[in-house]
Amino acid sequence: MDNRVNKFLLISIDCWRYDALSRTNSTLRTPKFDLVTQDFSFANRFFVTAPATRPSHTSLFTGLYPFEHGLYGQTYLKMFDQIRNLFQIFDQAGYRMLGRSQRPDVFRFLDFEPYITLLDPNAEQQHLGALENFLDALKSPEESPQFCFLHLWYTHGGYGMGGVRSSPNLQQLVNQGKTEEALQFYYAAVTHVLEFMLVEILKSLSLDEWAIFIFGDHGEGFCDEVMAHGDNLHQNVIRVPLLVNIPETDRLVFPEDAPVSMIDLFPTILNLAKLDINYNGYGRDLLGDPKEFQDRWVLTELDSLYGVGFLKQSNLETAHNRVTSRLKIDGQEISRDPNGRRLWTLTNGEIFYREDEQNGNYVVRDIKSGTDLPCEDPATFKLKYDELLINSRYQHLQHQETSNEEVEILENRLRDLGYID
Repeated sequence: MDNRVNKFLLISIDCWRYDALSRTNSTLRTPKFDLVTQDFSFANRFFVTAPATRPSHTSLFTGLYPFEHGLYGQTYLKMFDQIRNLFQIFDQAGYRMLGRSQRPDVFRFLDFEPYITLLDPNAEQQHLGALENFLDALKSPEESPQFCFLHLWYTHGGYGMGGVRSSPNLQQLVNQGKTEEALQFYYAAVTHVLEFMLVEILKSLSLDEWAIFIFGDHGEGFCDEVMAHGDNLHQNVIRVPLLVNIPETDRLVFPEDAPVSMIDLFPTILNLAKLDINYNGYGRDLLGDPKEFQDRWVLTELDSLYGVGFLKQSNLETAHNRVTSRLKIDGQEISRDPNGRRLWTLTNGEIFYREDEQNGNYVVRDIKSGTDLPCEDPATFKLKYDELLINSRYQHLQHQETSNEEVEILENRLRDLGYID
């Protein structure tokens, strides 16, 4: 594509999993959304880099895996320094910036936090707010280049059931084997977002001017292995929808036999805008050479060593200057979670390999059916993972601050490979 794109809209739907879309689930009824997005390209094998909002969005805005940008898990406080993000890049390039969220405080302490405000600044309850303010800001002035981001929280845990009398406990329903019944409440929240919110936004835009990316920041479990997204790595959690509209070009054709990662949006967006920042990450331009996607494996990381709950009052009331590093407030390390875990997953879009970094336990399964597969030699997958760590061009950033356990894990990996004695 030769023409520069001047208008970008990124829409992140929290907890939007792969089967919460009519293209993958014929029982989901969203006729208006389907109509307005009928010419959008759909990525059948799109995977996030982390099962939590903060690290996943940080990968979106930096094009880096969590081990590269430093926000390993939801409760890590800051990114590594010296990493540029899309907001900063487009701001410096003269684009008009617009960032809105139904829960902007989830991005507290991150480098792009200043760019994201409330979806409706006049509403006390954001799920009761109006879209009018956002739409006015989105469309005016129409002639200026724009970089816009919208984060919708309504599909997060709770699924719009707050205050509903006699609402069931979804975890209990899953435990009782009533998963489909539990999913109906989740699907209802997704339908609300797609059919009543996004339709109003998308129908107000000229699709031949706007590059639009609609995606989930992670999925949701709803199965015996994992209910809440931050507790484990599972195909329901790491695989999410991605819908894309590119102006003045034929429908984007995603690779059929290879995975696409959240980090790929970074170079794709920059290349559409004709902005060159000397990016050296693992992300690949979705409009680039299809051969770049062959034999590819993409990574997802989970780190709950410091817990998974970030939105607690103590964090939200902490002054920014008191956060002295990724893991410290006033120079003191934040509390560890005794039940914390560190897992990683590799997938080529068909096979799913998950390993517990602390005890070496692993799982191999079919990504579509969830069926366990035989694995004669897990070292094959471990080698692929180690190559990602060792060949990263952002490895030097890890020297800024790494916990003792993180150092030990990396040293053990390097020792196994023969890099150190």
